Amino acid sequence: MCSIQLLDIFNYSSNDTTCVSFTITDWRYTVGIVTGGHLLSHFYLLAFPPLFPMLRAEFGLSNAALGVLISVISLGLLLQLPVGGLVDRWGAKLVFVGGVALTAAGVGLAGFATSYYWLIAGAVISGIGQSAFHPADYALLDAVTNEDNKGKSFGVHSFGAYVGFAIAPLIVGGIALWVDWRVSLFAVGAGGILYALVSLVTLDSAYRRQLDETPQAEKDDTTLRETFSTLWNPSVFLLLSFFVVATMANKGIQTFTTVFVPTAYDLSESIGNLTLTGFFAGAAIGILVGGVLADRFDPRRIVVSTLTVCGLSLLALTLGVVSPHAVVSVGGFTVVGFFMGIAYPSRDRLVSRYTPSGSTGKGFGLIFTGASIGGLVSPALLGVVIDATTVTVSFVLVVAFFLLAALVVFALRFPAGRAGRTPVPSGD
Repeated sequence: MCSIQLLDIFNYSSNDTTCVSFTITDWRYTVGIVTGGHLLSHFYLLAFPPLFPMLRAEFGLSNAALGVLISVISLGLLLQLPVGGLVDRWGAKLVFVGGVALTAAGVGLAGFATSYYWLIAGAVISGIGQSAFHPADYALLDAVTNEDNKGKSFGVHSFGAYVGFAIAPLIVGGIALWVDWRVSLFAVGAGGILYALVSLVTLDSAYRRQLDETPQAEKDDTTLRETFSTLWNPSVFLLLSFFVVATMANKGIQTFTTVFVPTAYDLSESIGNLTLTGFFAGAAIGILVGGVLADRFDPRRIVVSTLTVCGLSLLALTLGVVSPHAVVSVGGFTVVGFFMGIAYPSRDRLVSRYTPSGSTGKGFGLIFTGASIGGLVSPALLGVVIDATTVTVSFVLVVAFFLLAALVVFALRFPAGRAGRTPVPSGD
């Protein structure tokens, strides 16, 4: 029987081979903690929308003003590149913990709001915190995984995001209806602060250790300006472009499915909401399947094929190839979400493959900035298209985004190689 002192429990090791010990350096623990942070990231992205009716009544806000509240959170995500530089300089753990804490604090502070501008301030703080997740998350995951489990780990990480999306309206809206919208924001903000403290105490500094073990000649101590010359090559440009258009497609479905279904299919608003739920559920399941596939097959081919299926399936739904019906609506969009979800882990493996060793934070930060741009542009652009034409035309545009994203990835060339990385075989 082994006795482990409390102070040594997280670094415990023993020469006694009969002892079985659990330490926080176990890669599965790191994946779990980071996935939990990603869940919170997406949870907080949907913390305000369930409260819109209450905020509108409290402060007399228009729909445009409420939309700006969400946009300023997305603006914070544009800081992912400089935050990625901090990851490559300080290590990922502190940035991850700080991101969780700042995101939660912004939401919690919004609970004290006495004016619309106070709400905006809370959203700005939360958005700045959001900029830490992708650079820090992927640097930690990249540091603790290998070619045998990287795809599955990325899949679990992305799955956590969709769990966050799914539970946010239930928890935030539920507490607000049960007690008060302020209490709801306080509660979810406090939960994030607690998670940040747990992460600070228990999370392994895997990426910091990787940086310390990197020979001085290979260390990346570049400035942000020099980072562009280091990372900016045709492959990274294509990946950045891919993230822009792929996110525009995803955001288009997230934002306007509840408009498309009642308008184009003449179905109820509840069916529209159920259709969007089906899309999220399909994506969550697809992500888990995609994580397994990403470890066995060429991720480039997976992304191209699945996004092509997404585009063609959505085109059939948009043009009414099958008679509009509730089952067709929910089932069809679930299929689109499923294939989109399959692409996610392979997408993340592509970023890992094309990012130079020692620049993981800045690499993911730069490329995920494309997702931020797509998220900012798509809702406004598609909204203008809907007002000027029809919602059907806007969804044809979403189809074009899916197919363009597949074409961009198809144009990627296989990398010459990355230190410490073995390219994934094609599976042929």
